[in-house]
Amino acid sequence: MPKKIFSILVSMLFIFTIISVNVFAGSEEDPEIIDEEYDVFGSFIDHPIRYQIFHAIGLLPMETFDFLDIKSAWFYEQPDEPEYLYASIKLKNLEVISQRAVYSIHWTFNGERYAIGSHIYNNGLNNSCLVGLDRHFSLFSKFKDAESLYDFDNDIITFKFKKEHAGNLQQGDILTNTWAWTALRFNYEPMTILFSDGELVKDAAPFIESNNDYGKEYIIQY
Repeated sequence: MPKKIFSILVSMLFIFTIISVNVFAGSEEDPEIIDEEYDVFGSFIDHPIRYQIFHAIGLLPMETFDFLDIKSAWFYEQPDEPEYLYASIKLKNLEVISQRAVYSIHWTFNGERYAIGSHIYNNGLNNSCLVGLDRHFSLFSKFKDAESLYDFDNDIITFKFKKEHAGNLQQGDILTNTWAWTALRFNYEPMTILFSDGELVKDAAPFIESNNDYGKEYIIQY
């Protein structure tokens, strides 16, 4: 009988561990954010002739916008680096383009909206990455430098940033209203403003611009 009880306890502990991992830790297999494919939108999608003109003169030589098409996004942490938070975006087909691509993940913590984002432009020669209060909601927010890794083999962009730069996150804190966003712009960004809402092509995951939906919450582990 004691062996049977011990076996049951071990099984329950194993199940609890699996559940805990699924609840607290995001991953490519269990992401906080999931998006449908082939759902990019924006000025050049609504008015394809505009894109065809720029494509013909060689400014936008890409054949598809799959490099903006979000498949999923997730947060995670490393136990040996408890001061950092990681966030990743999986694209349909990540590639370097001649103009400017913007990739970002957004969330809310303590009533404040935050974002981590990266710009890659000039055929990949330039790359910047910043984290802080979401400037879409706070035009005068101060951003801090962060790191971005572009994994073109697996179509994944990973951001790494200090928790102190995103509200001084502590174990047990919860990130809510999670979502991801991408966009295509000209290298010289003021040119982009001439088109529609300032983005040539973009994607949002989930599609919050129409239904105000968001991804799952993420709980800080360390």
